[in-house]
Amino acid sequence: MLEIDLELGNTSKSFVVLARRSWKLFVMLAWAAWWGGLSFYALVVVPIGSEVIGSVEQGFITQRVTQWHNALSVLFIVCVLIEAFHRRSRALWLIGITLAVIDLGLITWHIRLTNLMDFQQQTVPGRFYEEHAVYLWITAAEWVLGIATPIWLFLSDNKAAPISEHK
Repeated sequence: MLEIDLELGNTSKSFVVLARRSWKLFVMLAWAAWWGGLSFYALVVVPIGSEVIGSVEQGFITQRVTQWHNALSVLFIVCVLIEAFHRRSRALWLIGITLAVIDLGLITWHIRLTNLMDFQQQTVPGRFYEEHAVYLWITAAEWVLGIATPIWLFLSDNKAAPISEHK
């Protein structure tokens, strides 16, 4: 439970503590939406969609959903980089930059795959699946780094307080 001391002399400190805890919650929710969304979509939605409507048809849905995932990725990467700056954490800088490179690769490959798709006929050429395999490997790298990221973001948080909380 948050305790906020609103006495005149502690109002500023209380606001900083509340702001820091709100930011930490926002970062946790950004991670959960990004990584959890990717996991749920890959483990549940894609297999069910492929079974019910077919893998090619599911791919046209995934093409659109991926745009949302890429936006969540960018939001989360910005959060990681802000934390890296505030904590002066090399590990978080490395994670944030690596995620940014992976995300850039995913966005680039997504455009490449989209250009192979025939939206009117709802078809893809045979080579699409070879190209898509590369995209899946890049996504797997993103997923693995995403599952490890909370170790540095949340579990090590008490050891390295952000600059704003230093006296």
